[in-house]
Amino acid sequence: MSEWTEQREAIAWFKNKWPQHEKAIRISSTGINLGGGKKAAMLINQAKAQGLVIGEADIAILLPRGGYGCLLIEHKAEDSAHNLSGAQVDYLEYHNGHGNCAVSTRGVEALKAVISQYMEGISGQLD
Repeated sequence: MSEWTEQREAIAWFKNKWPQHEKAIRISSTGINLGGGKKAAMLINQAKAQGLVIGEADIAILLPRGGYGCLLIEHKAEDSAHNLSGAQVDYLEYHNGHGNCAVSTRGVEALKAVISQYMEGISGQLD
């Protein structure tokens, strides 16, 4: 399953499990495939001007839980060889140092488990 497919499944699962918090979940625009060429470059420049951050986590749940301000998740597909980039590590470290819970996951079940732990208000390091 691709990273995009896993994230899509997790978002649908979240909305089904916590429909009252559907407005609290956000995805990063950095992962959107804009294709190439001049138009894509223009769209990326517009996004940067509007606050796009390189390394931004894939998923954000904008609800305080367990002493954290929000949950930020950088997700990788179960069968992907991709690892975190330096910008992604910096992003997660920044947020962990500023009152948020920022983690990385691999595989859709790990993604759902972290979201469940967070939504249940479990504080401490998430798996």
